[in-house]
Amino acid sequence: LYAWSPAYDQRIARVDGFLVTHLCGSLGCSYIYPAGQGDVAPVIRAMERDAAERDKPFRMVCLTPRQVEEMEALFPGEFHFEADRDGFDYLYEIDRLADLTGKKLHAKRNHIHRLDEAYPGWDWTPMTQADIAPCLAMDAAWHQEALTREAAEGGLSTLDDEHRALVLALENREALGLDGIVLRWQEEILGFTLGALLTENVFDVHFERARGDIQGAYPAVNRSFARYIREKYPQVRYLDREDDMGLPGLRKAKESYYPDYLEVNFSAVEIRCDLTSRPKTEG
Repeated sequence: LYAWSPAYDQRIARVDGFLVTHLCGSLGCSYIYPAGQGDVAPVIRAMERDAAERDKPFRMVCLTPRQVEEMEALFPGEFHFEADRDGFDYLYEIDRLADLTGKKLHAKRNHIHRLDEAYPGWDWTPMTQADIAPCLAMDAAWHQEALTREAAEGGLSTLDDEHRALVLALENREALGLDGIVLRWQEEILGFTLGALLTENVFDVHFERARGDIQGAYPAVNRSFARYIREKYPQVRYLDREDDMGLPGLRKAKESYYPDYLEVNFSAVEIRCDLTSRPKTEG
């Protein structure tokens, strides 16, 4: 929420002990399912009234199947639910990414062999505070090269938003509880990655950067981070590499690792009716 706030103009509020989030993205202005414990129905009604006051459709995004079931049970027939393919999370068994076993991942192993040949002795270390400045410099260079490439290819870019989010995450790494590694050859940074525990057995990979001009850098930072997480958090079973935002190149890259599971996310839009005739819920 913090790192991506500038991109989505996010606003948060506390309602009856729940965290409520309002944001504006590709689907328009929306809300995230309230986070908290207790009776969620009055909180959703408060969000509904807030949308009405803004004269906007009441839309919720990033809903899990369980949350969809809960909403339908609480408000039967009041919402239209739709799977958001661009927002599906890609989950991979950590051992498969750490060891790159099997024929399907043979190409990834070959790319890393090319890195071994061109940059013998490359290595990785856990990210420390001393790494922040050089990682920021590497990302700035990566960002400019990517902008130049995308300008030549045309199309709508999300690079600026991601760059700002990554800068905020790096600058506030310790406060946000983010963990990462840095890939190096001699003193040169070849890549880095950053993430955090999502649940007890799922680790979320928030950001990944690597030198696109160096063959094997991306597979190497991916595999190295999986090995680091497996050793540091032995209870983790899956790496969540998040969604592809509907970007063809990103989708192709994430599918090339053959995800073990796609976490389906839904959006919900209220089937509009006269809110003034609906009884108010206390709270």
